[in-house]
Amino acid sequence: MKQTKTLMGVVFKYDGSLDNGLIIYKKIDIGISKNIINAIKSDITRRSPVLMGACRDNPSKNSIGESLKIQGYSPQSLSYVIPLLIEEGFCVANGKKPFIITKKQHCA
Repeated sequence: MKQTKTLMGVVFKYDGSLDNGLIIYKKIDIGISKNIINAIKSDITRRSPVLMGACRDNPSKNSIGESLKIQGYSPQSLSYVIPLLIEEGFCVANGKKPFIITKKQHCA
């Protein structure tokens, strides 16, 4: 089991990978499919820089969370996927709320 922190500094434990899907261990475990992770990556790539919008009930307008909710996914998954994408070097966050996610530009 691996461990890291959300952008708000909350420690969480997980298994799996960004390539195959994740299980987040909480009081009620959360499964995050490869499809959800790919939807998040695609949205960041297409709209960078973009608001994160991880609020489950009312994500920020024009945010990744709003896009996920429209697709029938929980914006809450962003709290766990974004820190792992940052660790992987895929994107960066601005460091304060509201979180703005920017895709990293990779050198050729």
